[in-house]
Amino acid sequence: MSLTEASRVAVVDVGTPPASGANGLSTKEWECVDVRVHGFRDLDVMRGNCVSSRFRCVGTVWELRVYPHGDIVSDEGMVDIDLVNLDDHCIWVEYSVSIKGKDGEVHHADSAGPVTFEPDDPWLCYDVQRTKILEDLVDGTLVVQVRMCTVADGSQPLPPKPFVADNPLPQLILEQFMDEESSDLTIEVTSTSESAATGTKKAKTSATFHAHRFILQQCTSALGDLCKAGGDSTPVRISDVEPQTFRHLLYYAYGGKIDDEDLEKNAKDIIDAANKYGVVGLKLEAEASYVSTMSITIENLMDNLLYADSKNCALLKEAVMDFLVKNWKEATEKLSFDIVPGSLMKDLLTAVGAASSKESSGTDSNDFATMKVCTLRKMLHEKGLPIDGSREAMIVLLRSILQAQIREVL
Repeated sequence: MSLTEASRVAVVDVGTPPASGANGLSTKEWECVDVRVHGFRDLDVMRGNCVSSRFRCVGTVWELRVYPHGDIVSDEGMVDIDLVNLDDHCIWVEYSVSIKGKDGEVHHADSAGPVTFEPDDPWLCYDVQRTKILEDLVDGTLVVQVRMCTVADGSQPLPPKPFVADNPLPQLILEQFMDEESSDLTIEVTSTSESAATGTKKAKTSATFHAHRFILQQCTSALGDLCKAGGDSTPVRISDVEPQTFRHLLYYAYGGKIDDEDLEKNAKDIIDAANKYGVVGLKLEAEASYVSTMSITIENLMDNLLYADSKNCALLKEAVMDFLVKNWKEATEKLSFDIVPGSLMKDLLTAVGAASSKESSGTDSNDFATMKVCTLRKMLHEKGLPIDGSREAMIVLLRSILQAQIREVL
């Protein structure tokens, strides 16, 4: 694949230039590249997903990742842009990232330097409100200008970070997964249940798992209860979870990472099991995978809404409500809402309110009512608080914290 080469920014000196950096003048040689994202306004890209382009600048291959609706952890209504060094060595550069408007001038510029870019380490170099970005589209195209120069003039780049091995404890714990010799608990899982994803009856399957009481007791109270049920020679018997799904659950409890493919393929089965046994992190990972890979339609809207409500999946519920607001006319013509719990009305009103204020230029950082679920979860996680709650429960918790901070100040 051929890469776009950056062009040099020409400088013409008349007379003898001053010492480097004097009077704001620079003798550094800058290179410039424009990355054009066509049809930006209408890109069908979900929050947390990006479009990207590769190019070469200052002798290094880069990737510019543009998140049209923000990264999964960014605030609502933002556009995020990451720079990634794709070469196998560190590079020390100064850079600026800006948006070129209809007039050809740069807007919303952001710069930094010197910065050491590690290989394959995304660097958030730019974030700006989406409403401002949309004002500067050129015939629907977002033009991102990247300017770079290597650190010169006698400056020495920062040495690469010395290699330091990771703490081996997480890997040592993971290596105990299914280790029969050291285990002190046996779990037999047998199931003939229906698949949550397809609703089809599966053949009877069974499997034996060897686990450690100490690890399960630290994971969740529900898994800890399994330890009480089993004795030294008496296995714990489970019949309400598919063996493969329980294996994912147990592997995660030991610190393992479930493959994206497995999450996508078995998302609802994993949500069901993780919800039942209180494995919050895995439940939210599976929910995020389901929301990111599943397309909500009028035909599946009601099933997804009722499922989200029954499993307390706030992110999925939010996605369904957002779709409902955008397609309200078709929904009112084709769907019956008689079986929808009245408690969901508040979620619907929240989606309506968020949609009506989406194009506003400012948002109160304490206006929890219109914040997205990911933002609420992030705020709670940063404070070490539970994040597996309904939108309403998360807002109540955040407001109580805010009120306590206000009382302390007063």
